[in-house]
Amino acid sequence: MNMIVLMTAAGAPLAMLGLSTPVAPERNCIFMIHPQITPAVFESKEGKIVFPDRPTEYPCSYAKKKSGVDVAFTNQNGWRFEVRIGRGDEGRWKASLADDAVSGRAFSPFGDGK
Repeated sequence: MNMIVLMTAAGAPLAMLGLSTPVAPERNCIFMIHPQITPAVFESKEGKIVFPDRPTEYPCSYAKKKSGVDVAFTNQNGWRFEVRIGRGDEGRWKASLADDAVSGRAFSPFGDGK
């Protein structure tokens, strides 16, 4: 799995999370603006959390399990991201900081590299 698309809870396109290769327990990942993002989504709470500043590469954990794939990392503003993609290449993402959290849908358009 080299790319995961993140959407808002309402299903609006938000970002693409690119993951480095080769597949390893520790990889690097970076957010890219989804080509279909709207100005309203970019300026939303989710948009400001995902894109707080300039693009930054993050070290991330990558765990492939029977139930799917888990990716986790912390961005430069301290938000902890957890992305879970199930065996059907669809899943959820969540970002949390202290008592605050946002979440949405996620999917891997190219699958898990079977």
